[in-house]
Amino acid sequence: MVTTQETLYSGDTVKLRCDISNYRDWTYRWLINKERRSSQTSKTTTISLSDQAGQYQCQGTRTRRPQNSYLSSSFHISVTALPETSLTVNPNPAYKGETVTLTCSVGSDSGWIYTWYKDNTKKVVTLSGRHTTTGATFTISRAAESDQGLYWCQGEIQSRSISSIISDPVTITVNDRPQAVLSVSPQWLNPGDSVTLSCGVKLTSTGWRFFWYQTVPHTAGLLSISGRSYSVEPLSDSGTSEDSYTLIPAGPSHTGGYVCRAGRGDPVYDTFYSEPQFFWSGDPQPSVSLKIRPNRTQHFTSKSLSLSCEEKRHSTGWRLKRYREKAVESECVSNWGSIAGYTCTIRSTRKKDSGVYWCESGSGEYSNAVNITVDGTSV
Repeated sequence: MVTTQETLYSGDTVKLRCDISNYRDWTYRWLINKERRSSQTSKTTTISLSDQAGQYQCQGTRTRRPQNSYLSSSFHISVTALPETSLTVNPNPAYKGETVTLTCSVGSDSGWIYTWYKDNTKKVVTLSGRHTTTGATFTISRAAESDQGLYWCQGEIQSRSISSIISDPVTITVNDRPQAVLSVSPQWLNPGDSVTLSCGVKLTSTGWRFFWYQTVPHTAGLLSISGRSYSVEPLSDSGTSEDSYTLIPAGPSHTGGYVCRAGRGDPVYDTFYSEPQFFWSGDPQPSVSLKIRPNRTQHFTSKSLSLSCEEKRHSTGWRLKRYREKAVESECVSNWGSIAGYTCTIRSTRKKDSGVYWCESGSGEYSNAVNITVDGTSV
């Protein structure tokens, strides 16, 4: 039974009562739309609202005088069709390990209790440590491949045995944890140029915040990436809502490798770091020149290669650097080759010696850069 202040739905039942102030020996007549309900003679009547909406009145009759009461004023009962249910999912598609929130809505009325279904409308979702409900939300924590599938929801007012129309199904897709993708433009800078880093997430998805890093040789105390031979230094403390980051000006100190990642949600879910991207920004008039012998950029394995920092004017403390296998390496060390003065000799080149090479002074001056590729043995 419901009160008349509530929205009445098809399938509800309503109890009406006829009160007459004088006398007690009344028999009651009930009318709907001015037509008598022949079987109803008691003080109360119960109405099923599937087909009995309309204008209701009552009147009392008795064998003694007065034999009839006045006819009551009309009481209008209207019936609202069962409400539709909407289901939203955020985020969708989701990624393994991410938190997914499903929200069920039944109009503006309160008092609904929600039931959640997966795969078919007869299979109620089983709650667990990863699957919880609060009010109109169903939360999937640490989403897994097994969470993929069709979902529905439905509202119910349990005290009245009224259920909303079940929602349309929503398909949840759970993908592998994504990797950010970084691009750099331009990669080779002229003096005074700025450079723009752009970060994206594989597969179409939204709601990400982007974080930017420069790669540096592995350093204790700095953030290191599992399986990588370098550390990273953040370019900003809190990341950006935009998917691009511009370095202005991009002077020599910005030369090197960069990575990005993205995060979203609460708790924050992070992508894998991107593969590093390199850009070069040297001095407009370098005081040293990098010379390579043989003088070409394409080389073959198992050959000798010499790289020399040749001064154009007085400057000291020059050392050879290279960007190879996703990180900047300093100086010509034993795993490269041998050093004599400002010349580094790689006695037997390997494919992994491919990279960008340049000279850098202790005061931060840069030479030109040479991009060297080492391929298989020459014919």
